[in-house]
Amino acid sequence: MDVDRDKKGKQHRLVLEDREKLQISGITDVGSFNDNTVVISTELGDLVIKGDDLHIVSLDVNAGNIIIQGFIFSCVYAEKALYKKEKGFFKSMFK
Repeated sequence: MDVDRDKKGKQHRLVLEDREKLQISGITDVGSFNDNTVVISTELGDLVIKGDDLHIVSLDVNAGNIIIQGFIFSCVYAEKALYKKEKGFFKSMFK
């Protein structure tokens, strides 16, 4: 995996409270979301959040902040190829 680790000046933070509330700063875009998966682009890479009954409580892309609630299973930084199938699912669902 090729990751550029020289990210001076870029800030990104994850705060997970009791596996039920996730606050993230440094987001640049929300790629897709449903009850089980949220795909977010951040200043430091793409992030895939998996869980149950996930919903976005607050989103401010201009400020770079998001709050997600639900039961969080995992937060994984991933290459785009790893979640490409999920994006394809959403595209076909909303055609």
